[in-house]
Amino acid sequence: MAVVVSVGGVSTRGLVRLAPVWKCVSRGASSSFPIAPPGEYPPTNHPPTYYVDPNTSAPTSSKLPALKHTHPQSYEKVEMSTAEWSYVERLIPPTAIPKPTVNPGEVTPSGWVAPSAGPRDYPYFVPRAASHMLPVYLLHQPILSRFITSVKHVEGDIFVLAEELREHLTPLIAPKILCLRVHEPHQMIQVKGQLVGEIKEFLLKKGF
Repeated sequence: MAVVVSVGGVSTRGLVRLAPVWKCVSRGASSSFPIAPPGEYPPTNHPPTYYVDPNTSAPTSSKLPALKHTHPQSYEKVEMSTAEWSYVERLIPPTAIPKPTVNPGEVTPSGWVAPSAGPRDYPYFVPRAASHMLPVYLLHQPILSRFITSVKHVEGDIFVLAEELREHLTPLIAPKILCLRVHEPHQMIQVKGQLVGEIKEFLLKKGF
C-alpha cells in the first residue's frame, strides 16, 4: 500500500514528521497520532496488565500468568519390559548391510562370490565395498563420448596390480591400445573403456 504525504503542496512517499504529529495519508484517508519526545517510548492507550502470584499474593508485571504443571500419580509408575522388544527391533532399519554367512570362495545362488584372499596373499589388496561387492565402477562422460572403468580402494603396492591388469587386459582389447592410469593418492586405477566385467573376472580369480 503506497503512503503519500503532502507537505506544502509537494507530495512525497513515506512518513514525514510534521510538528508534534506523524501525518499519514493513504487512499484519501488521513490519520495522525502523537509522538514522544526524543529518547522516550511513544505513549500507549493500554495500561500494563498485572497478575497476582497465588503464592505471594503480590502483583507481578509478567505478561503471562505463571503456569504450574501437575502429573497424575499414575504417570509416576513406569514399568520397563523387554518381552516385546523383538517386535520393535524388527522394525528398526539396519545401519549396515549384514555380512553374508557363507564360506570363503563359496558361490551363492544369486551369483555372488565370497572373498577368499587375505591381505598378505599378494603385494596388494582390494577390499570389498560396504555392499560386499567389488569396488569396480564405470564412469560415463557423454560430452567427451568415453567410458572410464575405475578400481578403487586398492591397498598395498598399487603399481604391481596395475601391471597385472595391463597384462590381462591388453590381449582382450587388441588391436586397440590399453590406456591405464594409476592414481596412488586416491588408491585408484583407471582404465579407458567399458571393462568392468573383465576386471571383475580378474579380481575374482585372485580371490578378492
